[in-house]
Amino acid sequence: MDKKKILIVDDKALLRDALVDYLGTENYEFVEAETGEKALETLKTDLPHVIILDQNLPGMDGYSTLKLMRKAQPDIPIIGLTGELTIEIREKYLSNGAYDIHAKSAIYEKLIPTLKAALEGKQKAEAQVVETDYMKVAEELSNEGRWEESAMYLKEAGMEQKALGNSKMANELFEESIHRYIRAGRRSKAVEVEKLIED
Repeated sequence: MDKKKILIVDDKALLRDALVDYLGTENYEFVEAETGEKALETLKTDLPHVIILDQNLPGMDGYSTLKLMRKAQPDIPIIGLTGELTIEIREKYLSNGAYDIHAKSAIYEKLIPTLKAALEGKQKAEAQVVETDYMKVAEELSNEGRWEESAMYLKEAGMEQKALGNSKMANELFEESIHRYIRAGRRSKAVEVEKLIED
């Protein structure tokens, strides 16, 4: 079986090395780039099957790199990584053609299934249409076991209800968001949401 080539774009050699070690060289070969600019140069001569792209890069950030990569090579799946996943970052990536995006805190449990799906040519529903219904997206993500992202959308739904004056509903959403953050092992995020609950 031919090895699948993966381009890892991250300015931290430690993370690149950790991903190579984690994914292993039995089924994959790796090309590395520490900046978006270098990654784009690499694409001119060395085409990978999948790109793993960090958002927080020196110079051109991951989002800008993503847009240029999509123009240069629209058919290569790009999986984003970010230290701090927000709804804005997630939706910007997905609406501009990223296959998926993960928080770095969840990559070891989420990256392999996403990588395999991308290599098999499976299309993810949310990669085609980015929903604005926070509750619906939260439910879809929880069904996939993506607790951190699900919690993030529930928190946003709670913020909406709070702004509308529905404190009871907001608190219920915040409580469930806290539960899902804890399930994802993100206690610091859970503490942030606790501060939003009204007595």
